[in-house]
Amino acid sequence: MWANLKYLFWSRVSRKFIEPIKTKTMLITQEQLSKICPTLKGERLTRITDLLNELCPKYGITEPLPFKMFLANVAQESGEFAHKEENMNYRAERILQVWPTRFHGLEDARLYEHNQIKLANKVYGGRMGNVSPNDGYQFKGGGFIGITGRELYTKYAKHIGRDITLTSDMIRTSDRYALDSACWFFAVLKNLIPVAKTGNFINVVRGINGGEIGLRVRLEYYNRVKNALQNV
Repeated sequence: MWANLKYLFWSRVSRKFIEPIKTKTMLITQEQLSKICPTLKGERLTRITDLLNELCPKYGITEPLPFKMFLANVAQESGEFAHKEENMNYRAERILQVWPTRFHGLEDARLYEHNQIKLANKVYGGRMGNVSPNDGYQFKGGGFIGITGRELYTKYAKHIGRDITLTSDMIRTSDRYALDSACWFFAVLKNLIPVAKTGNFINVVRGINGGEIGLRVRLEYYNRVKNALQNV
């Protein structure tokens, strides 16, 4: 009887703890990630490494090229996983650089400098599904890849089965949803896994932001990723 009880106990332990560990996909280690994003340290390095290994397989971002290109772009977009919300606290000169067609010179841009709410509603209002007066600010870039606009937030909220207001808050405050939304954007919304498999990094960048914004830094991160994961 005692032998049977021990067998039942260890079989349950195995099913609950050991077997899941055996089947867990390991895409990247803490040591590898620290070489790519040296600002990540301690508990935060552990946290982001664990989330990458958990969430990327959920969206099929597991093959070497798609994973490397995804990681390089997300590292650039998020400042090495430091930012979950778009910072729009800009000076007038920077406002003109980012949105040159939306302002009539420097004096016009100065009306919006260091005012994130006013600026976001100006540049994002009335487009990307934004319809209410404060939608531009409420649905500014969020998550590690910066999904923007009521339309995209609505699609992602539907994907995870949550209310849109709660979803926008979770994307900006939770590492899990900041990364999950980035995976969804890359693999589901933009369908960039097949593009990445071709090996064309620039086409992946264009798929993310419609152009080549930040390409130099993205390429720097991509080189770091390839060096850190050269045996993958």
